[in-house]
Amino acid sequence: MERNYAVAVQKRENLYRAYLNKAQLILQSSGGKHTREEVQYLQRAAELQSEMADMTIGEERNHHLREKETVSAKIITALKEIDPQKALDYEKGKTEDKKTSQTTGGRGGDNDKEKLDNMAKEWYKEAPNHSFANVSGMAELKNKLSECVTNSNCEALLDFLKIPRLNTYFFVGPPGCGKTYIIEAFANELVNNQEKEYKYLSLVGSDIISRYVGDAEKIVTRMFEEAENAAPCILFIDEIDGVCRNRSQKSMPEYAASITTSFLTGYNRIKNSGKNIIFIGATNYPQRVDSAMLDRAEVIRVPLPDRAARCNAFRMQFEGIISLESDITYDDMAAVTDGYNYRDIDRVTSIMKKAVFEQVMLQAGNEQSAIELLKNGSFKLSRSHFDAASADFKPSSKKDILDAIDKWERNLNNDSYLIDDDAE
Repeated sequence: MERNYAVAVQKRENLYRAYLNKAQLILQSSGGKHTREEVQYLQRAAELQSEMADMTIGEERNHHLREKETVSAKIITALKEIDPQKALDYEKGKTEDKKTSQTTGGRGGDNDKEKLDNMAKEWYKEAPNHSFANVSGMAELKNKLSECVTNSNCEALLDFLKIPRLNTYFFVGPPGCGKTYIIEAFANELVNNQEKEYKYLSLVGSDIISRYVGDAEKIVTRMFEEAENAAPCILFIDEIDGVCRNRSQKSMPEYAASITTSFLTGYNRIKNSGKNIIFIGATNYPQRVDSAMLDRAEVIRVPLPDRAARCNAFRMQFEGIISLESDITYDDMAAVTDGYNYRDIDRVTSIMKKAVFEQVMLQAGNEQSAIELLKNGSFKLSRSHFDAASADFKPSSKKDILDAIDKWERNLNNDSYLIDDDAE
């Protein structure tokens, strides 16, 4: 039943887009002068939104009613030019429809809209400060994403080849492997792209569920509407498993399944819009994400940092701050930290810096002199600092999560999706 419902809504959504496009083409071909033929296609589009509103409930229904309002406004504008009396009659009929909708429709009204408007403003973020140049390792992935940045400037060729504007990436990897960091670097590259004015929208899936229980469907629907209106844009959902949960889970709550359905419906909407949108999801637990979403995305596995990446991570922590003794190099540090993620490296370097702080202050006697000793290289970082920090630090265990991701990836490649019954 659910699949038949989704197919029926999708068919109407596709027809709706086709009618809107046809009306726009007619308007353009007439030199911007409204015609009865244009109005006929707009009316068909409005009728389809009415049908979809009748088929749906809650925030999804409200979305279709808002879409109908938008199309109705276009119809009135056209009729005022073609036949003013019919425009008045149409407005009168629309007012009656609105009264009926308010009587039978959802709850919330203006207060809900104001709350969603304020919330949506928080989703827009400034371009992150770091770029690909600051990302350690991941050369192949950076090349792939750089191509996406370059290709975004070639709209005419994309249209000629009928390549979809929506790029969808699904980043998978254990905690601390750099997923969010490289996605933010990607956002920096796009937002600062001189030929486009990309906007950057960023949300955390689990935050939507935990903070706004009961309103999650409305927020998810509004999120995709916002992305469509903000295009060209990047829409990044971290911890996507929070809002697009695997409906195959045996213990799946009804409300969570409903949110997933709203999520997929919203995603299909931006896909069919033809707008220039880059959608990115990230998770540590891909087995908890619905397979229908995975079918729509290019899955990118982000591994733990390799030796070169770890070497660069250590360098970024110390270079320009403290010189190294001849008995230690950044590569030496990287060589013995296999299996570390970036958070582990941050913790080790933090321990080392605290030791340096205590020792240089003891040697210098005051803060300013200590800084001078570090600047002129009189006090250096030695192997003993690294060995002591490593001895005191135990990296986080990653075996279980890596095994789960490996199993999920094998099942994905075999077209068999892993069901995690214990996922919350």
